[in-house]
Amino acid sequence: MTEIVPPKEASLKKYGITQKEWVERVKEQGSVCPICGKLPDTGRLVTDHEHVRGYKKLPTCNKKIYIRGMPCLRCNLMYLPVGITVAKARNIVTYLENYEKRKQEIDAKSMPASCLTK
Repeated sequence: MTEIVPPKEASLKKYGITQKEWVERVKEQGSVCPICGKLPDTGRLVTDHEHVRGYKKLPTCNKKIYIRGMPCLRCNLMYLPVGITVAKARNIVTYLENYEKRKQEIDAKSMPASCLTK
C-alpha cells in the first residue's frame, strides 16, 4: 500500500499550514485525491488553493483559509484551473449531462446497422 508523502516544509509554509494540519486535511478527504478517488503511486498530493488577489502578500496565518483540498497533481492540473468556481463547475456538469441526454435520444433505429455499437 502506498503511503502519503507530505510536502516539504517550504511548501507548507507557502500555504500557512503545518505538516500535522496538512495530514489531517488529507485524512478528512479519505487519504485519497478528492477528485479521482485515488492515491498516486508516488503518494504525493498537491495543495490546491483558491487564487485570490494578493494571496502572496497575505499574512501566513490567513493563507490556509484559501486551501481547498489536496488533489493529485493530474486532477489539480486537469480539473482545477485558475479561476474555477462552483458555478463554472456546475456549468461543466450540465454541459456533460446535456451531451449524455442528446446521445441517448438518438433514434438508433434510424441509424444504419454499420453505425450501431454495443
